[in-house]
Amino acid sequence: MMASKSSRKRRNKKRRQDAKAWHADQHVRVALDRALDTAELLSEVLKATDPAVEVEQRIDDAATQFVEGFAGYDPLGTLEAIRMMTLPFAPAGVSPPASAQSGPAVAEVLAVVLRCAESEMDSGVEPKRVDQDLCGAISERFIPLAQELLNLGAVRDILSAQKFDAMSQVAASVRGNGRMMRGTSYPEMQNETLRGLFGAPVEAGLRALLGFGVEDALSFLNTCDQMQMEQFNARGQALADAFNALDVSEERTPTDDEKRIALEGLTGIFNPSATHAAVPVADVADRAGLSAEMGTKIATFFAPPSPTETAGTALRAYLDGNSPVRSHPIVLRDDLVMTIHPALIADAVKPAFEDALKNSVHWEIYAAHRGKYLEDRVAQLFNTLVPGVTSHHGIEYLVPANEAEEAGDPVGYTKLVEGDHLFILHDVAFIVEDKAIPLSDRSRTGELNPLRRNLATAITKGAEQAGRMKQRIVADHGLRLRDGSWLDLADIREIHSVVTSLDDMPGIATATAKLIGAGLLSPDNIPWTVSLNDLDLIAQLVDRAAEFLLYVRRRTESKATEMFMAVDELDLFLLFFRMGLYVEPDPETAWREMPWRGKPRTADVRRFKKQVPGLVTSQTDELDAWFSSKHPPAGAAQPDAVAPKPRMIPSPLAPLIDWLQANAIFGWLSIGASLLDGSSDAQRQLARYPIDLINNPDPDGKPRSIGLPSGLTKEDGWLLVWMTRPAAMDVAQVVRRAHAYMLAKKHQLGYRRGASFVYDEPSGQPIGASYDSGQTEVEPEVLAEVVASLRPPGSIETPAQMTQRRRAERRAAKRKKRRR
Repeated sequence: MMASKSSRKRRNKKRRQDAKAWHADQHVRVALDRALDTAELLSEVLKATDPAVEVEQRIDDAATQFVEGFAGYDPLGTLEAIRMMTLPFAPAGVSPPASAQSGPAVAEVLAVVLRCAESEMDSGVEPKRVDQDLCGAISERFIPLAQELLNLGAVRDILSAQKFDAMSQVAASVRGNGRMMRGTSYPEMQNETLRGLFGAPVEAGLRALLGFGVEDALSFLNTCDQMQMEQFNARGQALADAFNALDVSEERTPTDDEKRIALEGLTGIFNPSATHAAVPVADVADRAGLSAEMGTKIATFFAPPSPTETAGTALRAYLDGNSPVRSHPIVLRDDLVMTIHPALIADAVKPAFEDALKNSVHWEIYAAHRGKYLEDRVAQLFNTLVPGVTSHHGIEYLVPANEAEEAGDPVGYTKLVEGDHLFILHDVAFIVEDKAIPLSDRSRTGELNPLRRNLATAITKGAEQAGRMKQRIVADHGLRLRDGSWLDLADIREIHSVVTSLDDMPGIATATAKLIGAGLLSPDNIPWTVSLNDLDLIAQLVDRAAEFLLYVRRRTESKATEMFMAVDELDLFLLFFRMGLYVEPDPETAWREMPWRGKPRTADVRRFKKQVPGLVTSQTDELDAWFSSKHPPAGAAQPDAVAPKPRMIPSPLAPLIDWLQANAIFGWLSIGASLLDGSSDAQRQLARYPIDLINNPDPDGKPRSIGLPSGLTKEDGWLLVWMTRPAAMDVAQVVRRAHAYMLAKKHQLGYRRGASFVYDEPSGQPIGASYDSGQTEVEPEVLAEVVASLRPPGSIETPAQMTQRRRAERRAAKRKKRRR
């Protein structure tokens, strides 16, 4: 048996009392409460002789309670009562509280069972209208029972896992998301994708098979949901009008008609009938601009078929992560139609249409179009994310077929392979592989072998293809193309692999560490795995391409994949905006490679060792408000102003980064990302350097400069040089001088990349900059002579040493003040 009502009340009361003692983010509290509920439930189940049998018995008991409770009642009115009590209704632009986020899942659980209860009704008996008894049962018994069932699903996953390895954890995450998550992208973005996928040239095939197209389906389904909300609002307004019309003064008694109207208003809102809850199919079609015949076809197609399984079987399918109504977002009865909940609409269209197209002559057309659509959208987004990028698409190139060819010249390669995209800007390359293959039904249930095969096709293959191209660029500094020509990539110093998916993959794409543990990804070749809609939103959010590059660097850093655990890519991205998605590097690594930087500080070692993995909860409240204000729901009033867009913490180096891009300085993208790579304090210090140099000019009228090494290794590190131009000196001369100094110092330190920035002493503005990672040709003798004249590496203060010196100076000043 499930926990009793009284025990649940006592537990929830204690939680509320405990919550007063501490203040946490509402999303953290909801996640913690859910984890505690699941842990308590697991503890209860483990007391049984056979815990697995106990779980199945609880599912059957719950199914029986639901069916018996719903028996005989009008299913449309009952569904409306469920919707009213579970869905997170909120004004346009206002995010519902985190505690309401499980509402759609609860509504869906109850809708699944209601569908089974309806099938057992005697067709000759008029169903009962929803009454207070049923409303009380839904509120007091069925909603808590559904919530407990959702937690029982997690318990069931734990008990059924033969071992709790990385692959089993991925499978459990897939099932859990199948139970709890709906509408992982904004409906407006999903609808845009659906129109692109199922418009021309696929629409003709859909119309031949179904008699309607994607625009018709979206219009009908969204109109149905809108009309339901209008009816709900009208019922609420009728109740308010009825009570406002009552004269409740002491000397007057309401008439029977006034009482009747008030009672009807009260009943209509809380005990809805089928006509209160649902909308005639013909009315929906008419409002959507469709014929009644087409409306009937759409309603019939998206309504679930009569169940052949028991309520217990249907519940098990739901708990397995494959909801019986996943492709069926509406309920149809006696020519009345209603949506189960709006988040199901866009999620349902794609799988329903794909199922219809399979095994038809139109499938191959759709499959080819689906892949091309993804490739075209990804290409557009990368051109937005990185202005000025050079793009190569559908690249056919040659790789060595054996060890002998590997050891020879690329001109002898004979194995032809292909890559989807290569985006290049100066020294940075993005290798992008697109995968449009969705998870299969068996994969959605977390069945290990099908899921592994599915993920191998969707993620592993893409990573391997990107890794293959990366290997050739690193080894050969270019690609031998199919036509025999050579694509020169000698300037590339930074390569990022990206695997894009057409569908959202919450809990999978972000579970990089688990995918590595499961053998689906190699720790030496970690791609950024991102869905099309998430990539689209990120392209809308970044203000500078340097922000995007820095995010990809940190998102694919091996330690970050272990430290930040999130279900949603946007939670990681928005945490990056807020806190940098920064992982403390191992200070021992820098010291071993660059001993002149000094031994690691105790504080740095302590911070590195104290790092522990953390769960990233929802970060999207501000994003939701911004997006909703830009795209208000149909029928909602336009907001007075657009809500603030989430942005990265402002950087004092932004003017320099923007100047580098505006002046097309070679390497502006990688330089900008590296400038943003430091902490807020470090960025403020970098921004102070040119000001301090200008405010303290050389008495002999010479340029003043400072060089700063940064980075954990010589391979990834940078030497950054700031230099001033006195008014009497030529700009080009000082720019050359800064570049020469940067070259020499970079060579002395063994760094791969360097940049110099020249600031004008009279104006205080940047007037020149340069980049080098081996492009500048210098005679070895000349370079050696210049290097010999430089101060030794140990004389350069690192940022950490500067901080130590400043703190020591402050402490010394305080001691001196106390002595006085």
